[in-house]
Amino acid sequence: MNVLLAPDSFKGCLTSSEVCAAMEKGIKQADKSINVLRFPSSDGGEGFCDCMRNVFGGDAIEREVTWPLGDRGKAGFIYNSITKTAYIELASASGLMLVPKEKRNILNSSTLGTGELIKNAMDIGAKTIVVGLGGSATNDCGMGLLYALGMRFLDSAGFELKPAARSMARVSYVVKDKMVDISAVNFVAACDVKNILCGENGAAEIFSRQKGASEEEVAFLDKAAARFANVLGIDSNLQGAGAAGGVGAAMLSVLNAKYVSGASLLVSSPSFQSALRKADLLITGEGNTDAQTAFGKLVSVVLASAKTNNVKAVVLSGGLSDGYEKLREHGAMAFYSLTESGYDVDYCIAHAAELISDVVNRIVRNHY
Repeated sequence: MNVLLAPDSFKGCLTSSEVCAAMEKGIKQADKSINVLRFPSSDGGEGFCDCMRNVFGGDAIEREVTWPLGDRGKAGFIYNSITKTAYIELASASGLMLVPKEKRNILNSSTLGTGELIKNAMDIGAKTIVVGLGGSATNDCGMGLLYALGMRFLDSAGFELKPAARSMARVSYVVKDKMVDISAVNFVAACDVKNILCGENGAAEIFSRQKGASEEEVAFLDKAAARFANVLGIDSNLQGAGAAGGVGAAMLSVLNAKYVSGASLLVSSPSFQSALRKADLLITGEGNTDAQTAFGKLVSVVLASAKTNNVKAVVLSGGLSDGYEKLREHGAMAFYSLTESGYDVDYCIAHAAELISDVVNRIVRNHY
């Protein structure tokens, strides 16, 4: 029997690689003869680089970059020297996980570090740069990213502004003559977020509160993003423009990036399709599964691919919320969660790995 594991990360708890390890442990406890195929997965957020390296190969490159609030720290990307393709995980340089909860300050945050990774990838010869957009701490519309590539931002008096979300409200002019030459580079923005940049479905309104923004700051950021987009000639209504605090807008409109589903990069790859054809059962999951999962998130895309290949599939997530049953339409045969055992959320987070192993052990013993 072959079991394919393709979970997303359990956000704030376990990486997708750690989830795979826990699942495999449970499978082997149930039956050591089962062959396990592991595909730690990501649609653009945390774990994106591990996922892309597993699927497409390449070397891990580490650099010192500027983290969201200006501290210097390590971040990295994957580089395949044969295809000259770099895979960059925005979360590793500009992610919320890099900012302790008590220090979150969205107005002072920027994506400078992500831009520095892009510049580093170009310096070593990357001709295609795929940026996974997810898990950001910022809402600067890519101002920091563009600054790292040489764009400069001036206020109405001609003074240069530092790249930060609060600076967007003061940008009156941009200077592009010192930007690095990106004409020979193909950019790809990978994520599952389809939100536009501004308004009730925009980046600030939908995502900034979880990054520490107050109601006053949400309103400020939405207005500032509209001004910033207008000055740069950014189309704020593009699907995906609101991804990663507006980085999607900068990549799509300024870097001419192609927008793709991060999950589709995984499931369309020859290595994943080969593993899927061999599988008798697929297990996927995420931190919490609800109605939104069915709208293009990784778990739904993986399930749909399994359904197309007539592979049985189940979902094991940290929690199951309203609307998760929609995934039956995508091919899910059964659903399991860590909270179904009666433990509270805090306990499940603290003991996630062992609980995952226990549930998978039960799945294999009782049903497969």
